[in-house]
Amino acid sequence: MDTALLSALLLGVAVFFGFMAVFPGPSTEAARVGDQIRAWRSGRVAGAAELIGKARLELSPRTLIAITIVGPLALGLVGLLVSPIVALIGLGVGLVLPRLYLRYLVGSEARAADEDAPRVLRAMVNRASAGGTYPDLFTAAAEVARHRWVRSDFEEATARYYANEPLREALLELRRRQASRNLRLVYDALAVAVRTQQAASAAGEVLTSLGEAARANRSIARAAAAESRGLRLQAAILAVVIPGLFLYLSAVNPELIAPATSTALGQFVLLPAGVLLEVTGIVLSWRITRLEA
Repeated sequence: MDTALLSALLLGVAVFFGFMAVFPGPSTEAARVGDQIRAWRSGRVAGAAELIGKARLELSPRTLIAITIVGPLALGLVGLLVSPIVALIGLGVGLVLPRLYLRYLVGSEARAADEDAPRVLRAMVNRASAGGTYPDLFTAAAEVARHRWVRSDFEEATARYYANEPLREALLELRRRQASRNLRLVYDALAVAVRTQQAASAAGEVLTSLGEAARANRSIARAAAAESRGLRLQAAILAVVIPGLFLYLSAVNPELIAPATSTALGQFVLLPAGVLLEVTGIVLSWRITRLEA
């Protein structure tokens, strides 16, 4: 073989591997970025699914994510027709409103389920003391539960047990739907007992202590609600007085508030700032006075 041809071939191979070393191609960085995007997307979908399960909504996780993205943009565009400040307020309302609504639903579900927790635990402990098995415990809980979702979950646990599904996985899946902290502890205890292959009577001993804790939590929650009721009433009065005073002055003496309603400074700065401070005060007052066990 000619020496020049061999040298050219070796030089080409060296250049090729040099470029491969300098530019390793999209396989590493692109794969890493793609994995991060997929992990972030999976985390968002899983979080949305858990929140929907706790709120007991008939909604897909992707629909909820779409609402949280499209809602603020839509309100921002509508507000932009008025002024940029109103557009920012609309954007903020679109970001906060779905979260507040879901939190309200989850809180309502948690309170309703917590009312059932001591009753359910007492029935399960009694059935375990009588020598019942795990499906007997679930059936006893479903019989005394008054809240429909609590009853439905225990009925589903019984059905999945007789369908020969892995009981621990079924309990953990049901646990992710629970908004009540007491019932989450119940499902955790049952899942641990099943994983360690303990008898239902042994699980009943753990549920006995959980029943005492659930009753204590309910008494604390009722005391906290009684204490916070007066504070919420004061916050509601303050929240109504300021807008009411503004409407009263606008009807009785419009000239007095004309700088806030007739000037560019008032329309684009003072009024939006006043609305923003009012909403912020209401939200903060609600969060401060929201005492829970």
